[in-house]
Amino acid sequence: MFLSFWMLTNSSFAKISHLLVTSIGEGIVELDKTKSEKVISSSSFLPHGVSLHVKPQSGIETLAAGYQFRFGASTSFQCLDESLELFSGSLFIRSRNINNKIDINGPEISLRVSGSGSSLIQVEPNGGLKCVGLLGSLKLSAGNQTMVLLPGELVFTDLKTDSFSEKVTVDLENLLETSFLISGFLNSASFESALKNVANLQKDAIGKTYNASVGSANSLSNFEVISRSTQDSSNENGISFLKKEDYILPSKSPLDELLGRSPHTLKHTPKPAIHPSSEQHSGNAAIHRPFPSRLLRGN
Repeated sequence: MFLSFWMLTNSSFAKISHLLVTSIGEGIVELDKTKSEKVISSSSFLPHGVSLHVKPQSGIETLAAGYQFRFGASTSFQCLDESLELFSGSLFIRSRNINNKIDINGPEISLRVSGSGSSLIQVEPNGGLKCVGLLGSLKLSAGNQTMVLLPGELVFTDLKTDSFSEKVTVDLENLLETSFLISGFLNSASFESALKNVANLQKDAIGKTYNASVGSANSLSNFEVISRSTQDSSNENGISFLKKEDYILPSKSPLDELLGRSPHTLKHTPKPAIHPSSEQHSGNAAIHRPFPSRLLRGN
């Protein structure tokens, strides 16, 4: 009751306050100027304007007005009134209101997230951000460029142009199973069902998986592609991907696939020719044939 009242009343204010609802492992600590740690307990608000750090092999979940956030292991950030300063690590963001907007400020670039939907955002080695769409359609803005991120789409921020890279399609089924920010927390039945439906729709639409994954952005504008054979499947930094433009059409024709065999042409059997003499003979026979009435009279 108190939580619902707080979310309704706080939605009219510009300030985004994070209520800590779940702590996994050692949770989160507040770091002061002397780097001394102060543990933040559940059911309390995260302080604004101070450095916060999620402990290794840990994670937290927060609720704000119209938002749900999850912060991964070893993530360092700072809460501000209308934004988040993300220094390192990764987060999950779920916006429940189409009018929501929040700024995610990375080490080298700022990103505005607006609209309704869910996404994963991670700080890259080059100081940029990597974003993956999960549900809905979030709008991302960086510099003068704005784009819509749909489920299964991944983009990097381009630090040279203060914009985004080309979209890459990720394997959502694999991501949902391996990402701690998704599978490591308790999800509602409706949210789980929506994620599975989106993953199944993507699998049916694309139909071909490539033995590679998207790695990290180590330079200003490029990101690496890693073979799955050389990568630990539990590593979240590599996200398996699919490129729609690389889809190869099947060698068989649609008719072959429909019949399950090569089509056969039916042989045409010609009708027997009728000679004019036979027609005339049959006509004469019909003339000399007695009528049924004469047969009955015996004539």
